Amino acid sequence: MNRKDAMDGKRIAVITGSTGGIGGAIADQLAASGWHLVLVNRNETKAQAQKADLQANHPSVAVETVTADLMDVEQIKAAAQTIVGLHPKIDLLFNNSGVLTSERVMSAQGHESNYAVNTLAPYVMTQGLRPALRSRNATAKSMIVNTTSSAQNAAKSLDTTTLSDPKDIGGLTGAYATTKLALTTMGTALSSELDADGIMVRSVCPGPVVTPMTKTSDAMPGILKLLVPLLFKSPDKQAAKMIHAAQIDSYRSQTGIYITNGKEKPLPSLAQDASVQAKLMAKLSEDSGF
Repeated sequence: MNRKDAMDGKRIAVITGSTGGIGGAIADQLAASGWHLVLVNRNETKAQAQKADLQANHPSVAVETVTADLMDVEQIKAAAQTIVGLHPKIDLLFNNSGVLTSERVMSAQGHESNYAVNTLAPYVMTQGLRPALRSRNATAKSMIVNTTSSAQNAAKSLDTTTLSDPKDIGGLTGAYATTKLALTTMGTALSSELDADGIMVRSVCPGPVVTPMTKTSDAMPGILKLLVPLLFKSPDKQAAKMIHAAQIDSYRSQTGIYITNGKEKPLPSLAQDASVQAKLMAKLSEDSGF
C-alpha cells in the first residue's frame, strides 16, 4: 500500500486488538461498510488469518496488518510511524486492545500489563497517529474511540504513583478497573486539545459481551463467568453500538463523553477532576515520551 492509495478518498480506520472478540466484530462490520482497515495486533499469524477472512467476505475492501506488542511503548511508536507513513489522513481510531488479568506481568519498559495495555498503549497510539488524525477540514472531523469498561466504577481512587506498578493486581475490580478509569480520564483530559485539531474522542464501554477474555480470564469472578452465556451479548450486537458511538453526528456530536451499552452516562467524578487529570497526563507523558 502506497501513499497514492491512501489518498484515494477511502475512509481509513485503525483498530488495535482486532483478531478476536469485539475487535473482530468491529473490523467485520466496518469492512461491510467499505472502510479501509489497518489492523494492529501482536500475533501476526492470527492477524493474517483475519485479513484473509475479511477479504474473502468483503472482496472490495483493503485490509492491512501491522504487528506490534501493545505492551511495548517502542513497538507502538514504530507501528504508528509506519501507519502515518502510509496514510497521511486517518478518519477513525479504535483503541480496542485490552488486558484483564490478575497475574503480575511487566512490560519491556517495566509497567504492569493492565496499565501498559489498557491506558498507556491508547495514549501512545493516539499521540503517534495524531498527525494523520488531525483534520484538514473543519467539517470533516476524525474520531477516536477508546474501549473502556463499566468496571471503572469499582475504582475508588486514581493514584498515579502506583498506577504502573500497583501493590495488588486484583481481579476485575482491581488494576483492570483502575486502568480503565484512567483511560476514560485520559479521553476527557485530552478532548479539548484534540478538538482544536479537529479530532473527537469518546470513551465507550460496549456493555457485557461474550469474548475469550470474559469467558476465560483468571480475573473474572467465578459467578460472573457462569452468567456470561446467559447475560452477556454477542460481539456482533455490541460492536454495532461501538460503531454507532464512532459516528461524528451521534450523541449530539459531543466529544470527551462516556458511553456505556449504547447510552451516554455521566463521567465518573474522578475523570472530571482537573487535578487527577493533570497528574495522569503528566504520568502518561513521562512514561511514553510524548
